[in-house]
Amino acid sequence: MPDAQAAVTSRELRIEPGCGARGTLVSESDFRQLRHLTKNALQQVMLQIEHAHDLKTTVRGSRLLADLQRRILLSAYISDALFGITGSAASMSERLRVLSESTVRMLADGAQAIRLDVEVTGDCPEPLQQLVLRIAHEFVANAVKHGMRRRVAGAIRVGFYTRTDGCVALVVSDDGWGFRTSPDAGDGLRIAGDLAASAGGTISLRRSCVTVAELELPSSRAAARLSSP
Repeated sequence: MPDAQAAVTSRELRIEPGCGARGTLVSESDFRQLRHLTKNALQQVMLQIEHAHDLKTTVRGSRLLADLQRRILLSAYISDALFGITGSAASMSERLRVLSESTVRMLADGAQAIRLDVEVTGDCPEPLQQLVLRIAHEFVANAVKHGMRRRVAGAIRVGFYTRTDGCVALVVSDDGWGFRTSPDAGDGLRIAGDLAASAGGTISLRRSCVTVAELELPSSRAAARLSSP
């Protein structure tokens, strides 16, 4: 993926899309195939864990195997929440909560105490739900991996809002370490930037007393005008 260009102003990072042109989304069949491939690989890993009898004879080995199994199962929950391929369709609020909780639990250290708050105000247009969830996953993952790195405790807040003008916003904040100098656009932010651009939206990252990652998407009516020739 070509590098995204980052413009930093007053400890704020705005991501310009790299290769994600407007309207360019991966097909559902591609997602299904990728998920099927990943599921097959993880099933084999689970089988190897199940047959690792030598590790089960020690307390440390048993704990390691249990932790690996837990994280693999959480990755499956994240996949379901992101793509909604299996199980009955859940509400946007429920999918966002499950996705955020599973991401935190999968990526956090077992000794960390990270409080998570999720708030959804208003409805997310159905065509945008999967895109918003995919960007939420990148935002929350960054908050755990970078903001909460080597912290014993912290808090992450996830909010989705539909504004009066029809625009929608996703805001993920954390009280972690933050970035000390100018932030860099890593793979997660590049992916989020490309996804946002495909729907005419933007993302930004700013730091004050907390780190705030924000997605803004235009209203469905505005998006239709932008996409028309």
